[in-house]
Amino acid sequence: MDAFEQIIGQLLVEEKYWVRYSVKIDLTPEEKRSINKPSTPRPEIDIVAYNTTTDTIYLLEVKSYLDSPGVVYEHVAIEQDEQSGRYKLLTAKNYRETLAKRLHEDWSKSGHIRKKYQDFVWTDCGKVYRYRELELRKYFEQQGWLFWGPKNNKSRILRLSEKGYENNAVTIAAKILTRG
Repeated sequence: MDAFEQIIGQLLVEEKYWVRYSVKIDLTPEEKRSINKPSTPRPEIDIVAYNTTTDTIYLLEVKSYLDSPGVVYEHVAIEQDEQSGRYKLLTAKNYRETLAKRLHEDWSKSGHIRKKYQDFVWTDCGKVYRYRELELRKYFEQQGWLFWGPKNNKSRILRLSEKGYENNAVTIAAKILTRG
């Protein structure tokens, strides 16, 4: 897990989500063939967040890209037949649906979640290329997905500074930033 994923995970916990990091998905041989990757190792989802009150699972693609140009709209807003590139979960429908189905079956069988559920894709990024955050947000809304971008993250982190003391790096950093 990288530091940015840890920050986003903490923000999700603050909003009452149950969070797991670097979730490996154990695909069956048939599922691997269905995504045209029969010898693929276990795919990994950056963060899986579960809202227990709505029985909703969120599969998160998390990219900080703070010291790079940022998330490029054209690299995300495409649909591919086969998963490739950095945004596989977002751009390959069959891959996304196969992973979501396997995760649901495994977690409902183990008792982690209820049998009935919904799943959504969610992405979070620290920086968007050429400030096209609004375009990304609209694209995600059209897909029925959720998007947190730099503006969302900043406001959520600043809200942490208003909490009482917690021995948590994200909350402490928020307090340091706002206490000049």
